[in-house]
Amino acid sequence: MEKEKIIYIAEFSLPNMSAYAVHVLKMCDNFCKHAKVELIIPYQENSYYFRKIKKDYLLKKRFKIKSIFSYKRKINLYTRILFSLKTYFYLNSNNYKMIISRAIIPSLILAIMNKKNILELHSEMTGLTKHLFKFCNLKFINKNLKYILLHHKLLDILKIRTKNFCILEDAVEKNDFDKINPKTKLFTCAYSGSFSKGKGLETIYSIAKKAPQINFDIFGNIKTLNKDIALKKVPKNIRFKGFLSYKSISNILPRYKVLLMPYQKNVGVLIKEIDVADYFSPLKLFEYMATGRTIIASDLKVYSRILRNNYNSIILDPKNTNKWIETIIEIFSSKKYDYLGRNAKKDVKKYTWENRVKKIITFSDLF
Repeated sequence: MEKEKIIYIAEFSLPNMSAYAVHVLKMCDNFCKHAKVELIIPYQENSYYFRKIKKDYLLKKRFKIKSIFSYKRKINLYTRILFSLKTYFYLNSNNYKMIISRAIIPSLILAIMNKKNILELHSEMTGLTKHLFKFCNLKFINKNLKYILLHHKLLDILKIRTKNFCILEDAVEKNDFDKINPKTKLFTCAYSGSFSKGKGLETIYSIAKKAPQINFDIFGNIKTLNKDIALKKVPKNIRFKGFLSYKSISNILPRYKVLLMPYQKNVGVLIKEIDVADYFSPLKLFEYMATGRTIIASDLKVYSRILRNNYNSIILDPKNTNKWIETIIEIFSSKKYDYLGRNAKKDVKKYTWENRVKKIITFSDLF
């Protein structure tokens, strides 16, 4: 018997440097265990074959990627509406069991056109999109929508008026980070991710200036560096390593004994004027846990039920840089903290892409 088809809609193009792309591609890969999968995106470079995508993201399965546009376009309201309409007409000529979307306007337009879909939301909105989203609460649209949210606080922030939702944090492919390298980098900490304001580079700069004996390797897209940090002189013990593919970063992170999550009390994203500190679920949190290495993280309530101080991580005040320095030095000088990584690796088994997909499939049957 032929498998049913799941349609996944996302608004990034390929190739891509974002955690958004990692999330969607890993979700599609795991949906393949239960159904045929087709990912619809705005654009995919002709030279970026699925074979290369599969290698870069350590995918296990093969699925179709449908590129709506023939060339890369700037993502704005006009292209979002055009992408939505083209997607709608494309879906009319296809059979499918479920539509899941990470794209707000396509999801809204599909719901208006009486196509049931699940919309996954990771943050609040700004501008016209924020106002358009209010239409989701209209009865004739709302009946065609279900929601997946990273955190329950998004219910109130987004003013979602429905019982058709589930709360699911981000996840990880645990086995991707099993490659422990015996040549652990000595007296070097690693940070991987975005460089938006509040993500932690501010703290790393402060630590690096006070403790020149500690080195810091920073991985990520340098274009996301916020202006306040970009204008500062880079301490000599900080090395920006640039963006690496998911495959490369999964090999590299386990080489470091200490992995840093030095978030500030306000955490920005690439969308201006948004603070996600109360509801985000950082992908790197689960990737760090999967390495089995020691995590030092800022004291934020949002992930307090996942990271527990002196059990699977060390939690510190982001403003107390002296304590960060003292802790880092102590970890590098002793093996007594190794149990933290072992506990983190054990705990992360609950947060796999496979488990996440299974919960969504169960949730979708409510339609």
